[in-house]
Amino acid sequence: MNNKKMKRVVASAVAATLGATVMVGFAAAPATAATDIKIGILTINSMGSLKYAVDNGIMKKNGLNVTELIKFPAPPPGVAALASGAIQFTYAPSIAVINAYANAGIALKVVAPADGYNSAILAKAKTSSVLAAALDDTAVCVNPASEITRWKDLEGKTVSVPARKAQGEVTVANAVRNDGGNPATINWVTIGFPEVVPSVQNNKIAAGFTVEPFSGACKAAGMKILGFPGVSFFDKEQAVGLWLTTATFAAANPAAVKAFQKSIFESNSFAMRSKANMDKILQAATTVTGQTLAVTKQANPPIYPLAVTKIDIQTPADKMLKLGFLTKPVDVAGLLLAQYR
Repeated sequence: MNNKKMKRVVASAVAATLGATVMVGFAAAPATAATDIKIGILTINSMGSLKYAVDNGIMKKNGLNVTELIKFPAPPPGVAALASGAIQFTYAPSIAVINAYANAGIALKVVAPADGYNSAILAKAKTSSVLAAALDDTAVCVNPASEITRWKDLEGKTVSVPARKAQGEVTVANAVRNDGGNPATINWVTIGFPEVVPSVQNNKIAAGFTVEPFSGACKAAGMKILGFPGVSFFDKEQAVGLWLTTATFAAANPAAVKAFQKSIFESNSFAMRSKANMDKILQAATTVTGQTLAVTKQANPPIYPLAVTKIDIQTPADKMLKLGFLTKPVDVAGLLLAQYR
């Protein structure tokens, strides 16, 4: 089965799985008065759902006035801005959230899912490189002229990630260790996603962690995908990318938080109902990433879960402990706000 057909199979299976869920009638009261908010985002395809919710009045209908979407080069600067009160919500993968919560002591609250996996398909992808290629929106880009052909080959090499101790580093380290390598020998450097492909091409780095649409850009530039570290790391988690606020903002503005949750639920549900809907979401994503719609459609489509569960956060935390990214066990129950129902 070719990769395009496999992507259609994945998309159809995910839509079928979530289709039954999105018809459930959840209800929550919107904010009684419009609340001004600023939101931190990354330049990745999965931002399409949020952008669609803003552009098509979903946020406004639910009582939120989004005054600014602020782009960050990686999750940690967004989390720092959130903690300072410069923004009210931001995007970050679960690993970055756990690191900020457990290691930096930032009082965060996970309010909604931003992107992730279908757990049934994820299990199958672990034994199928073709399915993994059609499912994972993260990848590692290498130069085909190099001698890097497996994860263990990254030992002693310079590998880029958008931020230290975040999803890229943790998932790649996990893949290297599982392949019998020692990730402690890797020279980690921080490079923004748009710079990864030219840096690999010019041999400034041996490998670079990417997220769509930049994983697709790696292949389009004639470089090679070494593998898909997300599929290797995650097991039962469905929500991987998360929307956050601070404990302080959540306590002081419960109606605004509920309105944000409701808006994300509505947009995520819309995205997963049909291919036509997903195309609209991807069109919205282009206004964030700067990529053309044609390029965006060639990438693996985002998967938008409808809720975050404790498993989505606790399981990565347990793995981070084993890998040495945490110094002690973490009970993440305090991180997770009640999800929109």
